[in-house]
Amino acid sequence: MRTEIAAAATAAGFTERTPDKIPPALTSCTIRWQSDGAKVTDSRKSYDSTVATLTGGGWKESGRNEERTSVTAAFDKSGWHLIAIHHPQGRVDGTDLDSFIANDTGPACEKLFQEDLAEKTKPQS
Repeated sequence: MRTEIAAAATAAGFTERTPDKIPPALTSCTIRWQSDGAKVTDSRKSYDSTVATLTGGGWKESGRNEERTSVTAAFDKSGWHLIAIHHPQGRVDGTDLDSFIANDTGPACEKLFQEDLAEKTKPQS
């Protein structure tokens, strides 16, 4: 799945970004691609192109929310869940908020996510 997302996102001008503040154990379970102002001149076109490539490759849409010119959509494929976000910032340099965030929802990663959540919600002594 990583390679498939990378190919679609890179072709549309997105750059892989390590999610902020992610525990090292979860880096293999999540990936994030974000629009790159140096590569993207029309962020909505790049967003739509990436979504079209992914759905053409078998990703199934599982939810969508549109508000004015912003759109957030969810997709699933082979044990991965992907959130695609396009939120215009009113800039012409391609630096709108566009992200593709994917998480492996398989048992091994689910266990790691649950352990991380338990650690974060553990009462402080």
